[in-house]
Amino acid sequence: NTNLPDVVSARTDHVPVQVTTIQLTKENYSRWSAAITMGIAGRGRIAYVNGRKVKPAADSLAWDTWFLEDNQVKTWIVNSVSLDIQPLILRKKTARDMWIILEQMYGQKKRKVRVYQLMKDVYSLRQGALSVADFYAALKSKWEDLDYHSDITWRCPHDQMQYMTDKWENRVFLFLSGLNDDFENIRSQILNSDKSFSIEDVYSRVEAEEQRRLLSSGRKGEEQSAYVSRSPVGTPRSSRKCTHCKKLGHTRDFCWDL
Repeated sequence: NTNLPDVVSARTDHVPVQVTTIQLTKENYSRWSAAITMGIAGRGRIAYVNGRKVKPAADSLAWDTWFLEDNQVKTWIVNSVSLDIQPLILRKKTARDMWIILEQMYGQKKRKVRVYQLMKDVYSLRQGALSVADFYAALKSKWEDLDYHSDITWRCPHDQMQYMTDKWENRVFLFLSGLNDDFENIRSQILNSDKSFSIEDVYSRVEAEEQRRLLSSGRKGEEQSAYVSRSPVGTPRSSRKCTHCKKLGHTRDFCWDL
């Protein structure tokens, strides 16, 4: 036991105080849960939140290690939630207790309300001033949240496959319908094609069209600038009038009659 402080120090010296930059609010439980699960699992501590790490007896040799590592996970959880949520979990005895209360308050218990809001957002989302990439990212984030809240139990693999095919076809339609009107040509090409495109293929085609337009508009701007720079500066030749002979096309300084 004489070396125990050194062992504890070695275990805690390089332990981060945060494992995700996403903070839990009352609206983003699914994103937060996915992010912090990866962070905790990546550091070998996921058993402390999923219930597989059983709390040992206080007088057992495993207690010190369990207590140290459980408090590390508790620190990660507390530091990953918003300030108004922290008081709700701060006095929980274990990381597992914290995890359960957060799941009960912001997870599946509010599933219907959350799914309703997500569906409403998805069907009303439009590209507007967003780039194609940003619009697609906004939609994809909503879809991932919807997938998290899906609780369908499949008994037939064929039915599941058909459902997934229909679901992603619907998402292709949502993406295309939300694009601005200036993408009507590429939208029509995709919809009128006999081929079936994945959402990734559709996004790639639309994004390529956007880049082509940006390059084209850049070249037009350069051509217009070059045209302006070649245009004659000053008074047009035809508007010059000689004050001596009264003829157009030259001034008194260049009059042949003098």
